[in-house]
Amino acid sequence: MLWLERWHQETSSFHLPVGEMTTTLDDVACLLGIPVAGRLIQVDELDHDHVVDLLVTHLLYLVEEAVGQVSDFGACVTYTALKERYEHLLNRCNHLLGEDLSEEELSRIRSACVKVLLLLLLGYTLFASKNSKTISLLWMVAIRDFPNIGTWSWGTMGLDFLYEQLNLTSSEHVGSVGGYMTLLMVIYYFLIFFKVNRKCIVFCMILVC
Repeated sequence: MLWLERWHQETSSFHLPVGEMTTTLDDVACLLGIPVAGRLIQVDELDHDHVVDLLVTHLLYLVEEAVGQVSDFGACVTYTALKERYEHLLNRCNHLLGEDLSEEELSRIRSACVKVLLLLLLGYTLFASKNSKTISLLWMVAIRDFPNIGTWSWGTMGLDFLYEQLNLTSSEHVGSVGGYMTLLMVIYYFLIFFKVNRKCIVFCMILVC
C-alpha cells in the first residue's frame, strides 16, 4: 500500500493530496464498538517465567510444552500452534462432557478454550503482526482477567499498536506493516470519498463497472 509511505511519525498522520488524515479513538469507538476507556497493560515485555505461567495456567499447556514454546518463539505464539491448541481443548471439552467430571474442571477447560479463541481473534484484527505468523502473549495479561475483560481499553491499546506499527514503516528496512489495516483502509477511503468530488468518483466507478 503506497499510501503508507505518506505516514509522518512527527504528526501521527497521513499527509495526503486532499489534506491530513489520522485515526482517532472516536473512529475506533464508532467503527468497532470496543471500549476506548479503561485499564491499560502497563508492561512492555514479559520475562521467561511469566510467559510459561500464562501458557500453563490459562492455556493449559504442560510445563514442558510451555518451556519449549518459549524457547522457540519467546513471548510470542504462532497462529498454527494456537489453532491446534483451540482444537485440542475443544475436542477435550466435548469428550469430557459425557464423563462424570466436576463442573469446576469443565469450566477450567472451557475458559482456556475461550481465551485461546480470543487471542486468535485479536491476532487477526487489532494486534495483527507484520509477519502474519505470530502474536504476542502480552495480550494474555488482559485476556486472563476474563470476568473483567470489558474493563480493558482495547480500543486505546489497538490504536497505540497501530501507530507503533505505522511508525516502523518510516524505516527503509521494514517491508510490511502490522496492526488493524482493515480499520485504517475504511477510514482512508471514506475520507477520500468525502474530500474529493463525489461526482468524479461515481463517474469513475461507472467506467470501471
